[in-house]
Amino acid sequence: MNELDLSNTQAVFVSVVLIGILLYLNHRDRKKSAQFERENQQTIKTPSEDLNPEYGRYIQL
Repeated sequence: MNELDLSNTQAVFVSVVLIGILLYLNHRDRKKSAQFERENQQTIKTPSEDLNPEYGRYIQL
């Protein structure tokens, strides 16, 4: 990493820190996605309970 004037040790340290941050963000995103899926499954209702039986009938002219 000559452009940044880093020694080999500093370059390895920076790389390890960046990989750690990426792994943490990936873990946090998966955790939120799983929670979102659980909330969606709890709120699913069957449409037949909520809808009027006349809903969706065509008007015949």
